[in-house]
Amino acid sequence: MFKHFSSALKRRSQRRRGWTLMETMVATIGASAIVGSILVTGTSVINTMAAIVNYNDLNSHSRNTLDTMSCDLRNTAIVTSLTTSQVTVTNSITGDSISYSWDGTNNFTRNLNGSKTIMLNGCDSLTFSGFQRNPTNNFQFVPAHTASETKLISVSWRCSRQILGAKLNTESVQTAQICIRN
Repeated sequence: MFKHFSSALKRRSQRRRGWTLMETMVATIGASAIVGSILVTGTSVINTMAAIVNYNDLNSHSRNTLDTMSCDLRNTAIVTSLTTSQVTVTNSITGDSISYSWDGTNNFTRNLNGSKTIMLNGCDSLTFSGFQRNPTNNFQFVPAHTASETKLISVSWRCSRQILGAKLNTESVQTAQICIRN
């Protein structure tokens, strides 16, 4: 009778002991997998949010630049100079000389009577083209031979930024054709 009682106590005391090594290892591996997946997901979400914020910021700056440039170029009396990276005009209302230029590396600037303003930073490429106002039969605009002939200015640029030291999916491409009203 005492023998049966002592084996029951022994079994109860074995059940009350801590985890075995195998149980601890399985729990550690499971917890590591869960924590690892949370970290990878969190990092991915942070990178995605940074890309979205960068893209929205680039898009906002591009739209503001295009709005300012459209307003200036539409009120132009004459195009005084036009190259692939620079356009200079004289405003018909105020008589101001306005120049837009790209330095070829990073900055796209507006020069209003000697006062320079950086319109876009991180500009990878920019191209100006000048055309006459009347299209051909195929609705293609005829290139202007001189700056004074220019009645339509085509502009296209691409800007990008880096996220965590790498150029990822953060670029903004803008293209516009601005018709000179005068």
